[in-house]
Amino acid sequence: MVIRRGIPLTGAPPSAPPPPARQSRWGPLVLLVALGAAPASAPTASPPQNASDVLARAVAGRQELHSYQVPVSIRGSVRVSFLSVPVAMDGTEYFKAPDKEAMRLNNVPSAAKSFSNTMNAMGTPQTWEATYDIVLQGTTPHRNHTAYVLVGTPKHPSNVKTVTMWVNARTYAIESVAFAYTNGSALGLEFSHHGLSPYHLPTSIAVTARFPGYSGQARIAYGTYQINIAIADSEFTQQ
Repeated sequence: MVIRRGIPLTGAPPSAPPPPARQSRWGPLVLLVALGAAPASAPTASPPQNASDVLARAVAGRQELHSYQVPVSIRGSVRVSFLSVPVAMDGTEYFKAPDKEAMRLNNVPSAAKSFSNTMNAMGTPQTWEATYDIVLQGTTPHRNHTAYVLVGTPKHPSNVKTVTMWVNARTYAIESVAFAYTNGSALGLEFSHHGLSPYHLPTSIAVTARFPGYSGQARIAYGTYQINIAIADSEFTQQ
């Protein structure tokens, strides 16, 4: 910052300017943390031009994320025919870069097995780019801010017709996902990233499902993530 000083009205020499204030080398970092800003969302960054740009910024902070293991707790209800069954399941979710993912659930009630299988097969934001051809549809107001809308179609034959994602235009966190199926079924996911969640990993997900045989809603709560640990490949095999 340049400060223009006035010209003295007398012939006395101007007083010497005070020494420049010492700047803390931690200042910019503290500001970023205080604002909750991700490097990819800096004001000087140009807007993304396509889905690849959005996804690249969404995973830019995950270059060092090689694996994780996290306990999950699922609470909700499933309606089968005219019967509503409460759901309470616990388990573990595993991820290994670039695209291996599995959710292992315990104590699954028989009436909720289809619901459990649906959630286990939905994948994660880390695996969706490998599964779908994704295009940028534009922007839209979402959760009191602006979000990029991405729409994906399966790269291979699938019962999924489309998957739509809403990505926060400031933080590039994926906030909402909607699966539309070829038989008219629907699955909706609302992500929360409150607190110091590493790599924009979710702290909870609200799930709504509507399928021919059942419908349901649940909340997936994530515990403490164990990051970049060794995970056996057997965790990702079908069980």
